[in-house]
Amino acid sequence: MSGLSRRGLLCSGASLAIASALSSPAQANRAVPQAEQLRPLLHLHTRRKTSLDGKWRYILDPYDAGRRGDNRRRTFWRNFTPPLTGPLVEYDWSASPEMVVPGDWNSQSPELLWYDDPIYYRRDIVGAAVSGHRKVLAFEGANYHSQLWLDSKAIGQHEGGFTPFAVDVTEALADGAAHGLTVAVDSRHHPEAVPTDYTDWQNYGGITRSVWLVDLPPTYIADWFVRLDGETVRIDVELAGAAVAGQRVAARLGGLRLEGRTQTNGKVTLAARRSPRLALWSPEKPTLHELRIESAGDSIAERIGLRTIATRGRELLLNGRPVYLRGIAMHEEPIGPVGTRRMSEADARRLLGEAKALGCNFVRLAHYPHSEATLRLADELGLIVWAEIPVYWEHIRYDSAHTLALARSMQADMIRRDRNRCSIALWSVANETPITDARNAFLRTLIADARALDPTRLLTAALNKNVDVGGAEEGTSVFTVTDPLGADLDVLAVNQYEAWYSERTPDQLKEVSFTTPYDKPLMFSEFGADALAGHRGPREHLWTEDYQAWLFAETLEMVERTPGCVGLSPWLLKDFRSPRRWHGRYQQFWNRKGLIGETGQRKLAFEVLRAHYAKLASR
Repeated sequence: MSGLSRRGLLCSGASLAIASALSSPAQANRAVPQAEQLRPLLHLHTRRKTSLDGKWRYILDPYDAGRRGDNRRRTFWRNFTPPLTGPLVEYDWSASPEMVVPGDWNSQSPELLWYDDPIYYRRDIVGAAVSGHRKVLAFEGANYHSQLWLDSKAIGQHEGGFTPFAVDVTEALADGAAHGLTVAVDSRHHPEAVPTDYTDWQNYGGITRSVWLVDLPPTYIADWFVRLDGETVRIDVELAGAAVAGQRVAARLGGLRLEGRTQTNGKVTLAARRSPRLALWSPEKPTLHELRIESAGDSIAERIGLRTIATRGRELLLNGRPVYLRGIAMHEEPIGPVGTRRMSEADARRLLGEAKALGCNFVRLAHYPHSEATLRLADELGLIVWAEIPVYWEHIRYDSAHTLALARSMQADMIRRDRNRCSIALWSVANETPITDARNAFLRTLIADARALDPTRLLTAALNKNVDVGGAEEGTSVFTVTDPLGADLDVLAVNQYEAWYSERTPDQLKEVSFTTPYDKPLMFSEFGADALAGHRGPREHLWTEDYQAWLFAETLEMVERTPGCVGLSPWLLKDFRSPRRWHGRYQQFWNRKGLIGETGQRKLAFEVLRAHYAKLASR
């Protein structure tokens, strides 16, 4: 099987409609036209829903045969029964193997570890008809391109590996019988994809997050956004469905009661002065309040925190007071000997628990939107969050209209999904991107979009330092952050790997300093070195825990000397799978910059950073 590694009905806040039907999957691995891009049903965690998780049948298609014309022998989505006397059909769903959803395919079979081609999934779904209600098929995430058929009819497609999407299937399920659902997931990335096919993490393919069949009443609460504006609590509410105008909307947040009526577009903003009993959220006291919204026979309930985040010159302010971000970066990959994208709530809690054990009050969720469950846990545990979309490295097509539209869609879906999570303080628009006119225009569009969707949070991007990604030349000692994008951001962040991707040794970091002409907060969004867990030796030897710990100690001293620095998120919490890490002895296709190994073993640098954060917290 080693030869297999050859190397997306539209749901918006206001409406649900069947997407344009597609006659065949011939376009599936190309850029998805925006008119056909499925959008999410928001706030899945509050909905009345039935899980479609579990075992699904699957068929590998390593030669992409299903896309090569409408040939009966390989039209997997049609579910032809193989006849004994012909005509010939070369597949049989009833005899196909099973795979667990949610979960990437790479970790479920050794033969699929490096598989990067289409896989077709299939299962039956049943939706009992309820008068006036809608049935919506909702995916929390599938990587990278997804195309859906119900009873052999194409119902939509989605591009993007980390944002949710949904499709209205009410009419198809009206009879209450079992209906065949086929989903083709293709993990390959085309040149205009986000990200492209060159990343520093495993491209885990498959239906990687949960799938739901959601029940919606005739008029339902489609979206809400709770925020603190000075001392005023504001709640934007949007209804969708049959009768949205003039509906009474009532909300309770803790002991606070708010009420109003929707406009003709189904929207209303409720506002009231914050009661002193509504304590503010902070890492030290992550207070959450019960929110309940009711309207038109529908209701939602969730837990919400209130806080403010702002800048003042080179200070970062949480609830009006200076805050220092004691952070760590992390991928969405659980602790364990086998790399996987499947992240249970228990897995997320264990990872965030390791961040808390480090003394962190901050996590950078790299390099894509992590699951809703992870964000809700950050609210609960008191961890400030940096969230980002995978506009990553210089390979993005910054001059492509499709790529820009895709990035805007991804960012909008992330922000609308997560803007009620009080833990999120920073939206990041990019990581290590080149300074060009096309890139500047691209990212400024994303910045403007983010500010329009969520004016309550700060904007940042992980900017470059190293020469191999377009940064400063070797031998420079004073690094000045002058990226023109800095004028558009609220917080400047820089990735730097001095004494790893440079010729310096850690003791020479005493010569290095960072500065910026912008009167804005500065933070270090990445630094680090690879170390194989358990490998010890002289501190001068690369790949040892000793070298990594030495580099951390010297870098932390440099960070403390940096004026206007408001925090750091070293790279990173845990080792993770990466096919571009080739060293046969020390890496073996893992990025080893974690402070803990893939099985959970803490390295020496973990204690170095923990002691540093304990010192900072005591000041």
